[in-house]
Amino acid sequence: MESTPVALRAPLPNEQESVGALIQRIGTDVSRIVRAEIRLMQLRATEAGRVVKEAGVGLGAAVLLALAGFGALTAGIVLLVAALMPVWLAAFAVGGGFILIAAVILLIEVKSVTRGVAEVLTPVETLAPREEGPYGR
Repeated sequence: MESTPVALRAPLPNEQESVGALIQRIGTDVSRIVRAEIRLMQLRATEAGRVVKEAGVGLGAAVLLALAGFGALTAGIVLLVAALMPVWLAAFAVGGGFILIAAVILLIEVKSVTRGVAEVLTPVETLAPREEGPYGR
């Protein structure tokens, strides 16, 4: 048997309740459901933030390597113009290698963030099939 969160438990209506009591209960139930949905969205946003924060280290490494790559490429251009010697070729190779590594890390981290945030924001109903309750589906 699946347990229902406390915030969503409500007694079943009985035939002796007045219309006024039923309307009052509907108001209470709607209020409880709205509060539960707001809390669920807060939890999802917090979890999405955690996923982005965890990927931040990899994104930072990618940026650092990209900056190092641009620095090496700049040094290569300077050496090319200043000396026109094969030393510039090494600077381009190192710079290009840094940029290639940074691009691979960036692609991996962007994919990880996209997948993680999508999983966190996926509604619960789509993750597991619902069972029939006392009021049907």
